[in-house]
Amino acid sequence: MSGAVSSALASVLKARRDEFNQRFLAAQQQHRTLTPEAWHAFLRETLSPVAEIIAAHDAAAVDGVINVLYDQALPLVAKQWLGPAPRDAVFAACYKQLVAALAPLVAREPERMSGAVLNALHQLCAMDGARAKEWTQRVAAILKPVATFATVDQALALGRVIAWRVGLASQREVALREAPALPPDWTRAALDLPFTPDAGLWSALAQNPAMRAEEKMPPIKPEWLGWCGSFRGLGGPFAMLPNLGLAGGRLAASDGQHTWWVAADGYGQQCVRMGAASEWPLESADKSAASKVSEAGAIVLAGRSHPFPELETARDAVWHNGILAVVLRTSYQVALLRCPKL
Repeated sequence: MSGAVSSALASVLKARRDEFNQRFLAAQQQHRTLTPEAWHAFLRETLSPVAEIIAAHDAAAVDGVINVLYDQALPLVAKQWLGPAPRDAVFAACYKQLVAALAPLVAREPERMSGAVLNALHQLCAMDGARAKEWTQRVAAILKPVATFATVDQALALGRVIAWRVGLASQREVALREAPALPPDWTRAALDLPFTPDAGLWSALAQNPAMRAEEKMPPIKPEWLGWCGSFRGLGGPFAMLPNLGLAGGRLAASDGQHTWWVAADGYGQQCVRMGAASEWPLESADKSAASKVSEAGAIVLAGRSHPFPELETARDAVWHNGILAVVLRTSYQVALLRCPKL
């Protein structure tokens, strides 16, 4: 493979050679793992295509973009988040794809655009690499054709809508606030809908967290969503078996040390740290759900039993806004289901 970079990047690097070399050496002093080989590979494989694309639209903008991305990427390459041998190949590949696909937008506000992409990928990859890939593909498919005239604010709002759609439930509220102002064909594609979303749909989704955009109404029987959280020793949030309740009006779980928002809706679930348990104590919640979930794992709804083997050894349950959370005697995880009020 050739070691050459594009002429657009080479021109910037040559013009500011001493300055860039000093910045690299300073970063190397701070991060001993940063090697010239890894850094040059990142320049060649990731920044070089970006510089070339931007030069085709606005040659004068290349210098400013490279100046920002150079400093932003140095510690990430040193820590092997980006570069030729990344610790998370999905994270690095998705960043490389998006920063090029959205290059005209990056040129306008490089620190904000690149930073937003990095932050979103960090959250999504922490959940599931497949979700990060889906988010990347959807964002690129919608924004790449319009990147020369879309605004940065529009791009970031669309990114949040798609992040919510692929499972980042913590983005639901902001996504529903911002989506109505976006071009309808964007939101239709973002949510993979066969129809154009209107005010009625946005209102229905705001009122029914368990509802999905493609549905006419929330589910009428319990439906499994997935698990949220795990043992802290394995990288999860809970040091002890969590208890359920509300905190700040949100569904929450606490291990007695820290309280976590259990963000869940029709598209996904995640645990988001709220703070110390002393600052975010669990508030009383409607505990009637607990009596409707048996230790054998069955949910009783309208006199009918719905068995869920995943819920065996259930010890507590809380229902909130269409979401049923269940904790077990045998697991640090929180089970989540879409469910009508019990």
